[in-house]
Amino acid sequence: MTPAAAGDQQVHREGNIRVYYHTSGEHAVEPADTNRNGIPDQVEDVATQTVAARILFVEVLGFPDPFQTERFRAASFLDIHLRHRDTLRMNGAAYDELQRFNREGDPKGTLSLCFNVATSVKASLNPTPAHEYFHLIQYGVTYFKNRWFTEGTARWSERGLEAGALGPAGTLPSWPLREEEAAGVFTMAYDASGHFWNPLAARLDRRGGIPEAPALARLQAMTYADGSPVLKDLELTGWEFVREVLHELGRWDDTAFRELGYERWSEANQMSPKNNPYILRAVREVVERLESKR
Repeated sequence: MTPAAAGDQQVHREGNIRVYYHTSGEHAVEPADTNRNGIPDQVEDVATQTVAARILFVEVLGFPDPFQTERFRAASFLDIHLRHRDTLRMNGAAYDELQRFNREGDPKGTLSLCFNVATSVKASLNPTPAHEYFHLIQYGVTYFKNRWFTEGTARWSERGLEAGALGPAGTLPSWPLREEEAAGVFTMAYDASGHFWNPLAARLDRRGGIPEAPALARLQAMTYADGSPVLKDLELTGWEFVREVLHELGRWDDTAFRELGYERWSEANQMSPKNNPYILRAVREVVERLESKR
């Protein structure tokens, strides 16, 4: 698809996913275009990985489609912006509120989901776009944004397209966690993946496989601009567990909102430590439910 220019900013579109990028200046992407289709490889690969993440999690594994959730169903697009890492100060950042960019050519009032990716990221070697897309799945179903949950499960999700069934997994000291053990998990972010989510995923899913689904063949055929496969293997441990936790949190945040006396889901309320017992309770209920089926 030929990119459309908007000043120095250009856009590459795949369905309702749009990647906005610059070819010069501070936020310029790398110009390499291996397949000579007029789109920089870096831009094309970000779009490709995002599409692949949607196919895997929504179409193959049955996670909620952000565009179909009550919170985000008014969105028309997922807009991704490539920005210099010195500006982002991280590899990527997803927004939990719909954005109104007032772009030329869009109908008035058009709303978009959005995440940003650093221009230092090479998607063929880095799962940042898939990680940020998984945040949108989270935000679509629950207002809880405590980092041991959001970053822990987003780090878990990276193995969906990457090689291997599961990332590093320690051993849970006990289950259910004792109060002091839970307090330690609540202070974590990305590291909660290896210390909490991955051990539970391994406990509940001995097979660790991606199931057959009509969309799987399409996903397996996807490649990056250099020809390398987007989906590295058919292994992912704990996907049913994590999916069911998200559904459960969609119910428990209503309980927390009422019992904690929140008037609105402010940023402070979304990340409040008071949410932690509710999140952990949701996890316990899912674990008990899945273990009762074994």
